[in-house]
Amino acid sequence: MSWQDEMRANRAAKAEAARLQQQTETGNDIALMHAAGQEARADRELAADLAAKAKDAADAERVRRKGVRAKRRAAVKDFAKSHVVDGLIYAIAVVSFVMAASAMAGYGATVYDSPLGKLLPLITELGMWAFAVAVLAARSKDKTRPVWGYQAGVWVFGTLAFVTNAVHGLARGFDAGLIMGVVSVAGVIAHQLAIATPPRPAAQRAADKLAAAAAAKTNAAARAALKSATAQVDAAGNARLTYAPGTYEIRRSRLVAVEADPDVPGPPDAMDVALAALLNPDRPAPRGDGGSVLGSDGGVATAEAPRDDTTDGPGPDRPAPRRTAPDRPGKSGGGRAVRDAAHFAQLRTRLAEAVAAGDIDPAKASIYAIAKTLHCGKPAAKRLHAELRNPQD
Repeated sequence: MSWQDEMRANRAAKAEAARLQQQTETGNDIALMHAAGQEARADRELAADLAAKAKDAADAERVRRKGVRAKRRAAVKDFAKSHVVDGLIYAIAVVSFVMAASAMAGYGATVYDSPLGKLLPLITELGMWAFAVAVLAARSKDKTRPVWGYQAGVWVFGTLAFVTNAVHGLARGFDAGLIMGVVSVAGVIAHQLAIATPPRPAAQRAADKLAAAAAAKTNAAARAALKSATAQVDAAGNARLTYAPGTYEIRRSRLVAVEADPDVPGPPDAMDVALAALLNPDRPAPRGDGGSVLGSDGGVATAEAPRDDTTDGPGPDRPAPRRTAPDRPGKSGGGRAVRDAAHFAQLRTRLAEAVAAGDIDPAKASIYAIAKTLHCGKPAAKRLHAELRNPQD
């Protein structure tokens, strides 16, 4: 091979090598471009996903805030509807307080000839409002709590505010003094009438009056029973008050026994209570006709008073057994008639023992004395009194 052929072969080999090198570089560039494109596409997809999620979150937050604002508007609207009167009254109170306080501040500085005189509204205006708020706070915690002390403070400081403002305005005439005095107390008066003491329905007022009357009569009966109670003293000197059960009227702070209606069944006796307890152990003991009977503590009760059963009969250290029902033989059936007859026979025996012991004077004993000594009802005491006065019957 000539040198020309070698040169041509070398040039051809170099050209082929250059071509292969260029092809390799081009393939690498394409691969890099392809990888860059895929990475860019992934970045775009991730950005789009993040943007969509951010948009969803923003929409959800916007909806939530809108719901919260709607709830707040509804709550404010409901509050405004239910407190229309309160809003009007407090608006009057604020206007009254601002006008009177500003006037009193200037008046106080003039009277005391000192900047400290501007504190005068803290006594005249803020004083009555402090008691007014105290009335409202006390009634909000306990509606039955008496607030007359706070109310007295309201009217005392209100009078002070009225007089002070009126005196301030009298320097410019009677009408100015009257207007300034009225303005100073207008807010607190409206507050006490409409908010601190809201009007009650007629039915509620009637129910409260009945409850108060019932409580007053019950307390009067308890006090009268305490006055007429007797004392039982044991050997150790311990005293215990005893009361006579029955039906009474309150006359001039005294208990006067009244005769029960024979057509109305009275409270059950001890045998009825025992039978009811045996037949119905889960039910409370019967309470009779619901009439009030004086208990052993001076209050009003419907059950039979507790007794000491350690002895068999009445004696000097033990009062006679007490019954809560008037004794009327033959009132409700044969069994009850037998029990009533037996009980009346016991009363007759106890009456004889009391006469023999000197506790009852046959010539001077009254129906009330017999009922109190034997602890029985007035009807039974009347029968015993008649037998005591006319033994032949």
